[in-house]
Amino acid sequence: MIQKQLDELKEHVSLMARRAEAILDMALETLEKREETLFQKTVSMDRELNAMEIQMDEKCMRLLALQEPFALDFRYIFSAIKTTRDLERIGDESKTIARWSLRLPGGQVSDDLRELASKAREALKEAAQALVNSDLDAANKVLKLELEVDAIEEKILEVSTDISQALIVRAMERIGDLSTNIAENVIFSVKAQDIRHST
Repeated sequence: MIQKQLDELKEHVSLMARRAEAILDMALETLEKREETLFQKTVSMDRELNAMEIQMDEKCMRLLALQEPFALDFRYIFSAIKTTRDLERIGDESKTIARWSLRLPGGQVSDDLRELASKAREALKEAAQALVNSDLDAANKVLKLELEVDAIEEKILEVSTDISQALIVRAMERIGDLSTNIAENVIFSVKAQDIRHST
């Protein structure tokens, strides 16, 4: 019985991760095209992600309360609870990107901002890969990408004078951080190793 419920939980986590990726993609499209309709789509998708988080919490709590999972399964459920919160927050940060993109002056996205967006998107992609497949190589790649995201963020903020750009940059950096949280959760689930604050 518990294996069937765990499989359903993993499928739901995978779906939620893919939805978070889709929301970020929509936000980045808003950044490029500056269209109100794209922002509204991002908002709608974020609401769906919020509902998925509530469903995930209920599934996890039911498993913990009724099935008494052993070590590996317990670690997965514990990590899933934290991960769904991070995925929901990625939706929030994506919505921030989309909202402030509409207020960004000028018609072109700077090369640095575009590079930051690409790195944040790659970090989330690798985090989703790590999450869905318990892929430690992907998880470790996320940890390296976070350093690149942080460096580009600092470079932009050193010269940026526009508040809307600064808020977009901060949101992208937060997506890098949240992707790292997910990668750390995967490492904990698979290896029983807590690497938070280890650097």
